[in-house]
Amino acid sequence: MNISAVGLTAFATAKTFIRTGHSFGRNVLIKVTLMAGLLLSPLSLAAHEFWIEPSSFQPNPNESLNVDLVIGTDFLGASTIYVPDRIEEFSFLSAALEKKFERLEITGRYGDRPAGKVFADNDGFHIILHQTAPIRLTYDSAEKFDKFAREKGFDEALTQHQARGFPINKITEKYQRFAKSLIAVGGPISAGIGNDRHLGLTIELVAEANPYQLPRLKSMQVRLFSDDKPLANAQITVFTRHNPRNVEKAKYRTDSKGLISFVVLPGRDYLVDSVILQLADKSDDEASAMWVSNWASLTFQIPN
Repeated sequence: MNISAVGLTAFATAKTFIRTGHSFGRNVLIKVTLMAGLLLSPLSLAAHEFWIEPSSFQPNPNESLNVDLVIGTDFLGASTIYVPDRIEEFSFLSAALEKKFERLEITGRYGDRPAGKVFADNDGFHIILHQTAPIRLTYDSAEKFDKFAREKGFDEALTQHQARGFPINKITEKYQRFAKSLIAVGGPISAGIGNDRHLGLTIELVAEANPYQLPRLKSMQVRLFSDDKPLANAQITVFTRHNPRNVEKAKYRTDSKGLISFVVLPGRDYLVDSVILQLADKSDDEASAMWVSNWASLTFQIPN
């Protein structure tokens, strides 16, 4: 799938998340939304994080739950619409079964916003999963590509690009995103039942503990997998959000077992993000793009 300015802007533009306590008039909100559509070009969207934003990380039993797919930066972004041909998987994984998840497909109509809705009818730990279809884009300057690559921890990417003999005025990339969100249904006892697990995604972040368990966690370990194996020495970025005016960002490197560990605080939302960027293998069908990137994200909350 090739990316276009009109297509991706329509795909990504809409409601801007405003989580401050201030009241905004209808006209102001419309202007903010329109500005988001004008400013978020295909390249900037491709370079930004993509994550799942449930209407509640801790819904009550039998509660309808909105599932927003969000593109943005610093844990603040624009909600995207439901586009079936840009989705490879969109699922709600219920922990109702003891040894395996009950996998329920999330569907909708083209243009739905939020992109999905689920019914949290079982207590305990659940996972929301979204996997995009592959998308291709073109960087119109080496500077834009280099900035993106360095932000994601690949300082030598442009040098490698030139060493391969690729042109630097039109750099092509094929990317795919793999997002997970962890939620807990019910009270503190049932919410602590279950754990995240490796689902076999091309790139995947896995929480090593249930963030909703009691006693409350003081730190979280997250493991990064690539092609079913823990990935060492990879950059992971952790965003901690108390409100949009209080978002902290920290970068980590995985150890030999693919793990990072970071302090968690009650009442905070967390976005964990990682990217793998590689030169395309000329021997396979990736040759249609010069670079291939896979993105992983994980969202969860630490209860108050």
